[in-house]
Amino acid sequence: MIQFFKASFRELKHVVWPTKDETKSFFVIVMIVLVLFWLYLLVFSTIFSEAMLYLWKVF
Repeated sequence: MIQFFKASFRELKHVVWPTKDETKSFFVIVMIVLVLFWLYLLVFSTIFSEAMLYLWKVF
């Protein structure tokens, strides 16, 4: 178990961490994608719901 932690910490020294500017830009990209996905779901959910309500009234 101790060997596992030693190896893990040794590997963490090889990690290249993103800079503050990279982290900010990635955050902005993720937020934009989330908002676009939310809009996509909102639009198609509304269309589907309206279609189901229309079909319910027709039949």
